Parts: sequence; C-alpha cells; structure tokens
Amino acid sequence: MRKAMGNLHVATLLSFHFWLLIVQFQLCHTQKIYSNTSCIESERKALLKFRESLIDESHRLSSWSGEDCCSWEGIGCSKSNGHVVKLDLHNQFPFDPSRYFYDVIYANSYSTTCLGGEISPSLLELEHLQYLDLSMNNFSGIPIPTFLGSLRNLRYLDLSSAGFEGMVPDDLGNLSRLKYLHLGDAPQGWSFGSDFTLTAKDLWWIAKLSSLESLDLSGVQIVNKGDWLHAVNMLPSLLSLTLAGCDLKTIPPVSHINFTSLTSLDLKGNGFSSPIPLWFSNVTSLMNLHLEGNYFFGPIPDSLLHLNSLTLLHLSSNSFRTSLPDSLCNLSSLAYVDLSFNHFQGSLPVCLGKLSSLTILHVHSNEFSGTIPTSLGQLTNLQSLRLADNPFTGMLSDFHFANLRELNFLDITSTLLSWNVSSMWIPPFQLQYIHMGSTKVGPRFPSWLQTQREVNTLVMSNASISDTIPDWFENVYSQIHYLDLSSNNITGKPPVFKEINTFDRLIIFYSNKFEGSLVSFPPNAVALDASRNLLTGNIPPLDRKSEVPQTLFSIDLSNNQLTGRVPLCLGKLQQLKTLNLRNNSLSGHIPSSLGNMEPLIYLLLSKNKFHGELSWKMQNMKNLQVLDLGENDLSGILPDWIGNELSNLRILRLQSNNLEGNISMQFCHLQNLQVLNLAHNKLEGKIPSCFGNLSAMVSTDSDIIPLAFDLSRRHPQKLSNIMKGRELEYSSNIPYLRSMELSGNNLVGEVPEELMDLVGLQSLALSNNHLSGRIPDKIGNLKQLESLDLSRNELSGSIPLSLSTIDTLSYLNLSFNNLSGRIPTGNQLQTLNDPSSFEGNSGLCGKPLLKTCPDDKSPDGNKSSGGHEAGEESYFSWFFAGIGPGFAVGFSAVCGILTFKKSWRYAYFQFMENVYNTLWLAIALKISKLQRKFSRCI
Repeated sequence: MRKAMGNLHVATLLSFHFWLLIVQFQLCHTQKIYSNTSCIESERKALLKFRESLIDESHRLSSWSGEDCCSWEGIGCSKSNGHVVKLDLHNQFPFDPSRYFYDVIYANSYSTTCLGGEISPSLLELEHLQYLDLSMNNFSGIPIPTFLGSLRNLRYLDLSSAGFEGMVPDDLGNLSRLKYLHLGDAPQGWSFGSDFTLTAKDLWWIAKLSSLESLDLSGVQIVNKGDWLHAVNMLPSLLSLTLAGCDLKTIPPVSHINFTSLTSLDLKGNGFSSPIPLWFSNVTSLMNLHLEGNYFFGPIPDSLLHLNSLTLLHLSSNSFRTSLPDSLCNLSSLAYVDLSFNHFQGSLPVCLGKLSSLTILHVHSNEFSGTIPTSLGQLTNLQSLRLADNPFTGMLSDFHFANLRELNFLDITSTLLSWNVSSMWIPPFQLQYIHMGSTKVGPRFPSWLQTQREVNTLVMSNASISDTIPDWFENVYSQIHYLDLSSNNITGKPPVFKEINTFDRLIIFYSNKFEGSLVSFPPNAVALDASRNLLTGNIPPLDRKSEVPQTLFSIDLSNNQLTGRVPLCLGKLQQLKTLNLRNNSLSGHIPSSLGNMEPLIYLLLSKNKFHGELSWKMQNMKNLQVLDLGENDLSGILPDWIGNELSNLRILRLQSNNLEGNISMQFCHLQNLQVLNLAHNKLEGKIPSCFGNLSAMVSTDSDIIPLAFDLSRRHPQKLSNIMKGRELEYSSNIPYLRSMELSGNNLVGEVPEELMDLVGLQSLALSNNHLSGRIPDKIGNLKQLESLDLSRNELSGSIPLSLSTIDTLSYLNLSFNNLSGRIPTGNQLQTLNDPSSFEGNSGLCGKPLLKTCPDDKSPDGNKSSGGHEAGEESYFSWFFAGIGPGFAVGFSAVCGILTFKKSWRYAYFQFMENVYNTLWLAIALKISKLQRKFSRCI
C-alpha cells in the first residue's frame, strides 16, 4: 500500500507540489545558496549559541565546528553576500504510526534523532534568514517563540510535528513575505475532539500574510472559530490550505471567495455536520479535496461535480446516505477517489470504467449492492481497488481484472462474493496486497497466486478453503509480510517460513486443522497466531542464531495439543506483549524467566497441567493487565505480591488450582481490576471488606482494555468466565465484563456489606464456602447484576426484598443455605421460577417452591397482600390461631355458670322456652294462612 500511495503522489499530485518546488527553486536560485560559501562571523556565533540551547542526543549537529558555517549540516548561505539564508534541521526519521506494526528499530531512529531543548533568540541575528525548518523534532513543553515574528525576511517556516505547545503567537502575522507556513501537528493522521497541544485564539493574524501560498495548521485548535473562513478569505494568493483536525465544527457562510486559485483544500476531521457548501464551485482550480472524517450529509452537490481539474476526492468517514451519481464520471482527471466508511447505496456506476486516470478507487465499508461492474477491468492505471464490506453479490471473473496491469492492492473482503476464474488464468497484474477474507475462494488454493511474485500481504481468512498447502504456495508465503489463512479447513503440516528482510512480519493461521509439530517460530515475526489447530509436540525453541530476539510482540498457540515444558528461553523475548498458551497439555513449573518480560500485557496459561508455586520473579511484569493461570495444578500460598506489584491488572483468573492461605488485603490495591476469579482453590479466612474499594468494579463505564499491540485489529483476544452457572467465552465484550468469583473455597464470615458498593458488578459467585449471617439488605444496589450465586453456604435470615429490584438479574442460586421466610416476588424475580434455585432451605416458602407459607390462605380466600416483609410472623396468623382457644374458654365459662347457679339456670331455660313458643306459634299461623289460600285456588 505504501508503494501504491507513493506512485499516486508521483502520478497524480505532482502538479500540486510543482508550485512549491518552483518557490523553493526561486529562493535558492535568486540567493544562490551554496554550502561552500564562507559565512558571516556574527552569524556563525549566533548559530553556535543556538546549538548550545538544543538537546542533540544523536549528535546530528556534530559538523557544526570550524570557521565556515556555510558547510555545516542544514545551513545554506547566499553566494553573493555570505549571509545565512537557510536553516533546515527537520528530522530525517519522521514518526510513521501508519505502518501495520511500528518496528522497534524505526521507532528508536525517530526518538533518538529528535532535537529538543530551547530555541535561542540568537536566531534574530540571522537577519537574512529566509528558510527555517524545525519540523518532526521534539521541543515538547515549550511554546512557539514569539520572536520568530521578527524574522521579517522569512519566506518558508515549518514547525510541524515539532512538539511545541501552547498558544500560537499572533506575532507570526508580521511575516509579510511568508509564502509557506506549516505549524500542523498531525501529519500522518487526524482526529477531532482529541487533546490539542497547540491552540490559536482565532485566524485573523494570518489575514496579514498576503503573500501566503501554503498554510497548514493541522491539529491546531481554533478557539474563536466563528470567522475562520473570513480570515482565510483575505489570502488571495493561497494555493494550499490545510486545517485538518482544528475542531472548526461549522463552515461560515460567505458571499464571495477570494482564494479562487486554491489547488489543495484539506478540512478533514473537523466535525462539520452539514451538506457540502456550494461555494466550492467557485474554486475552479481545485485539484485535491480532503473532507474525510466529518459528518457531511446529503447528496454530493452538482457544483462539486463540475470541478474539472479535480484529481483527488476524499470523502471517507462521513454521513452520506445516497446513491453515487453518474455525473461523477464527468471528472475525467480524477486519479484518487475514496468514498469509504459512509452509507452510499445502490449500484456502482458502470461509467466508472471511463475514468482512465484513476489510480485509487476505495468504496469499502458502505451499503453498495448488486454486482460489481466488469467495466472496472478497463481502468488500466488503477493501482488500489477496495470494494470490501459492501453487500455486493455475484461472482468475480477474469473480466473484472482484464486490463488492470498496474493493480497492486486488492481488497474484496465480502461474505456474499465468490471468486470464479479458470485454473489456467494468468492475471495481468503483480499484487503486493491481497485481501480476500470471507470471499468464497476455495475449496482449493487459487492457482493464479503462484504467478504473484511480489506479494507482501495475503489475507484469505474464512475463504472456504479445504485443502493442504500446495508445494508451489511456499514460494508465495515464505517471503510474505502479513499472512492470514485463519478460519478455513486447511490440513497437513503448518507452514515453515524463511528469513526475510523485514521487522514486522505477521503470521495468522488460527482455526484450521494443521497437525504435527511447529518446527520454529517464523523469523522476523512480530506476531504468530496458530491457535485452534491440532498441533502436537513441544513449543519450539527460539532461533539459536538470535541470542535476544527483539521482534516478537505476540505468540498465540492456544487450543492445541502441545505437550512438554515452556522453554526457558521465552524469557528472552523482551518486547513480547501477549503470550497465550491456554488449553494445551503443557506441564512442569511456570518458568521464572517469564518474569523478565516486563512489557507483557497478556499472560494466558490456563487449562494446562502446570504445577508448583508461582515464582516471585513474576512480580516484575509491571505492565501485566491480564493474568490467566486458572485450571492448572498450582499450589502454595496465594501471593500477596500480586496486589502489591501488578497494579495494572484488569483481569485475574487463578481458579481451579490448589492455592492456599487467606486473600490478602493487598488485593484491594488493584484499582483497575474488573474480573477476579479465585474460585475452587483452598483459600481460607474472610472476604476482605476493602474489596468494596475496587473502583473498576464500581464503575459502569466501558473503559476499553488496551489489547496487546498486535492482533487486536485482526481478531480480539478471548477470555472464558463463569457466568450464569456456566462457562461463557468473551472476546470483543471483555471491556464490559465485571465479575467476582470466589466459589469453592473455605471462606468464612459474613458477606461483606461493602461488596454492595460494587455497583458495576455483572456476576457475583460466592457459593460452596462457609459464609454465614444474613444476605446484605443493600444487595439491591447491584443494579447491573446478571448472575448471583450464594448457594451451599450457611447463610440465614430472610431473602432481602431489594433483590426484586434488580431488573438485569437472569440467574439466581440461593440453594442449600439456612434461609427462611417468604421468597420475594415481583419484577425480574417472577421470571426466575426454577425451584432448584431455592431448594435446601427448610425455612423458605412461597413460589416457586411447592411449600406454601402459613399466610397463603385467609377466611376471605385472598392471600396476604405482602404488606409485611417476607419472613415476618403475620398478625392475621396469630388472630386465626386464637379463635379456637377463645371459643373453648368462653363456652366452658357459660356452662360452668349454668351448672353452679340455679337462678341463672332457671332464667336461661325460661328464656329458651319463650323463644321456642314464639317461633312455634308464628310458624303455625303461617302454615294455616297458606292452606286457606291454596284451597281457594282449587
């Protein structure tokens, strides 16, 4: 891709830079700058003072000695008068994070060759200075010197990416002869809303630079941004304007544009949220247009599609949700088109095949549909074609590539496309980058690949290949820079790689059926992922030719059938950030030499047969964020140095071992800990109450865990965790996981009330211990809780009613404790109707158990309203329980009085006889009356 981009700048952007070359040539020619001209003594002394204020660790300025300063590195003098007119100290090793992997050697070349320190005012003595370039250095912490505004003869000033901080001085507006001004701080990328190191209160100071032809303020935050366009509109000579990532937000309306000679406009990464403004149509000379990384929406305006000089159109990462107009094809000069990461819809215009100058066509990550037009095969100058991540359908045939002789970058990643070319097909191109992930290429390895002799990157993951690696394929992959054959059904021996001249080789072939031993680690590799295969044998030793390898950043051999011990020499990998050997049959002690790998971020050794104690040398891994040693046979005391020394830990999994002792209070220092799993060991003592201070479990924010340096962009690391009573696997959602698992130990005491402050917890498992006391009433504070397991303890008392307020709860197990009272109902608890969640608690009653509570039935047929807290003795239960004894006592009292008091007895029977006579007389009269009425009816 770098070669393709280089060719693009030579082929399509040469006209844009031509004017700059003319300007610099004129400067050099008119002043006759030669290095062999003797300089002025006062200027020589000024330069020496300037050097004394600098920090030059790489001795770049070692040539600054002797009388003739015009021969010093970076100095240019005028032949006619000997004055210093040029000072060029830009870094020859610019920072380049755009590479797949920024290799160590390159990074060190940049950092050690940076100049730093202070900028001495002695530069003011260089009164004839016209050219000043301090770019790509590291003057971190100091502002741009205001005195630079006094160098009135300056035509060229470049301070870009030099580390300057603070406010851009308005004094630079005094440089009335300035033609070239670059202060930008983001030459390789852009992002709005980030931290700014340079700010400018407004842009009115540039309005005085009437001669300015090139302005670059990338990454400089404009504070008063309302009139930025009006200030720029005061520069009629402007040819190139770059305000990328300046947090501009809006484009002010203007009635007239003065900078009509503009050839390059770069406004990317400013967060604009509007249609593209119509005034673009007035800039008829525009050749390069960068609008990516904003929120532009609506159709592509017709005014833009009439800029006949346009060679570069970059609209990626916006909010366009429209079809692509055929009128785009009228821009016959287009060489670079990037529409990626939008929502463009419909079919690709067939007329794109008429853009004969096109070298770059990127339309990936949109919503284009239909078939890919074969007319693209007529783009004879096309170098890079990216169609990935669109719902294209159909097959790609040799007609799609018929005349693509210059193509070197091809990305057709798609789950709906198939590759259909003859086995005898010979492509017209020599590809360097091939991305065919998820495209149906198989079942055989595509034979046309053997014609490709310059392949640097090959991605054929999930490509439906069911084949062994053919012999000819070795000539392709052995020299490759980035190989991804993952998620296929490839069998046979794993590939063996030759040494190549690169420092960032990436090899991925996980999820296949490779078998046998891994012969060696690929030379010059930064990452190897051979996980999820059928590999056997031992882990290969490091190459004996390399005493201390410096390249490997990641090793993933998990989910294989590897045996033996972990080689001690792995501790020599001083740059390793990920070591994943989980789910194999490795044995022996975990080597103490691993403690030498201080940069390590991921250490995953779970599901093996390791035994013995953890070496104290592992506390040297200060950067460790994930430590997974679970499901082994480790023994000894749970080390307290984990809490003291591994302060960056986010995930700690030591479950299913034989670790002993108490959980040290030092574990409470792990403020970043999101997952703690110490389950199924032999731990004793109480759960530390200070666990309530684990702030990462209190937070509900999804702070992203920094994944290891390499594979995070290809596929995420995976992590197993017990949730909802079963083992679940997490990958991309690891940053959202917050869990505490302490089950299966010998812990005693109460459940600490402080655990109820961990409001971010999703899973809490304390089962199979000897915990006693009540379940904390504040358990309802855990509003994010999805899984709660307190089973098989000695907990007593009632189930707190607040448990029913946790709406996210989907798994609950309180079985086999000493709980009593009514099981709370309502809200989410109504869905947890498995009786086994509550069995083994003889005092519990109510649904979902079959055991009814004493107050479940009342005289009026209704159940208790639940107004009393579950487990309390009901008032009505006492009332009904007293009715029987009360009746018996009252009846006995009346009968006793009648038995022993004659007058009461006579009065009672006389009363009953009178009642009887009255009732009998009334009934007899009623019957006689009815008989008479009945006889009349007959």
